[in-house]
Amino acid sequence: MPRADRVRPLAGLFALTLVGAALGSVSGAEPDAGTLLRESMQAPAKISYVGQLETVRFASNRANANIVKIEHLAPSSTRRWFVAPDSLYGDYIITRGPASYEFDPKHSVVTVSRNPVFADQVTADAIFDRAMTNYKCVETPSDSVAGRPTVSVVLMNKYTGERVVRVWLDRQTHLVLKREEYHANGAVASQMRFEELRYTSSLPEGIFATEAPAGYKQTKGRDYSMPTADIDKAIREAGFKPYTPKDLPQGFALVSGNATTIDGGVRTLHLVYSDGLRTLSLFENATGASPDFGTLRPRTVQFSGHDAQYVEDGPTTLLTWNEHGLHFALVGDLLRPELVEIAKSVVP
Repeated sequence: MPRADRVRPLAGLFALTLVGAALGSVSGAEPDAGTLLRESMQAPAKISYVGQLETVRFASNRANANIVKIEHLAPSSTRRWFVAPDSLYGDYIITRGPASYEFDPKHSVVTVSRNPVFADQVTADAIFDRAMTNYKCVETPSDSVAGRPTVSVVLMNKYTGERVVRVWLDRQTHLVLKREEYHANGAVASQMRFEELRYTSSLPEGIFATEAPAGYKQTKGRDYSMPTADIDKAIREAGFKPYTPKDLPQGFALVSGNATTIDGGVRTLHLVYSDGLRTLSLFENATGASPDFGTLRPRTVQFSGHDAQYVEDGPTTLLTWNEHGLHFALVGDLLRPELVEIAKSVVP
C-alpha cells in the first residue's frame, strides 16, 4: 500500500506541472487565463532558471514547511537541494525526464524511481482538457513575487463555485512564481512560492549528474506503471474482485488504473479518479497489507461500523479501512468528511 507522505496521485499532473511552468512570449492579443495555463504546461522545456523555493503544507493541527534551492535546465533537468527543515538539510533530488534520483548524504543512499506519466504529453493534454471542463479560469488582482510583477489566475469549481487553486505568473515569462491550493472550506491547504529567482541557461551539466557517489548504496524506489484507460484489463490483472465508489463529487470520473505488485509481493489495484485538477486514488488489495504512514501519525474515524485511520498532509488526505476481506486506501486532494462519504459508497 502507498506511503502517506510520498503519494501524489498520478492524475494530478496538471497541478504539479504548474509548480515550475513557464511559457515564451505570445504574439498578438493578450492571451486569456485558460490560454496562459495551457501554454504554461509546455514551458519547462523552454526556460532555465535558479532560485529558492518555499513550500508549506497545512494540516488541521500543524504546518510542514521545506525550503529548497532549485536549478532547472531546459528541457528536462532539475536539481532540488534541501535547505530546511534540519532533518532534510543537504538531501537533494535530481530529476531527468521521468526518472528521479533522491540522494541522502547522511546515510549514503540514492533511491531511483521512475514515473512515465510526467513525460507523457498526451496524458497532460487530456488532464488539462478535463480541468477546463470542470473549472473556470478567472484573472484576479495581483502583486509582485520574488521582486517580479505577476498575473494572477484563480481556478474555480463550476459546480460548487469554490476556488481550488490560485497561481501567480511572472508577467514577462509566465513562470509560476507562487501557487496556493485551498480546502473546500476556503482555508489554504498548501502554498508554494519563489523567494529568490534568476533566469539563466548557464548551468553546468555536472550539477545534474545521477551517478551514485563513491560509497553510496543505490536502491530502487517506485517504478510507476503507465496507467491505462482499459480499466477491465487492470481489474483482471489484480487477481481479485474489486469494489468501486458509487458516490463521487461532481466532475470526478474514473480515468485510469493499473495493477502492480508492491511492498514485498502485495498485488494491488490502483484506480484513479479525477476532475482534471483534483485527484482521488483508490488502492485495494486482498492480503490486508496496510499503508506506510511515514512520519505522519494516523487518527481514527468511525463510519458504517468501521474503525478507519486517516492522516492529513496539506491538501491531501489518506483514509484506510478493511471491508469484505479487502484492505482499502483512499488518497485524495479532499477533506476528511468528503473522503468518508466516498468510502461509505465503496461497499454498500
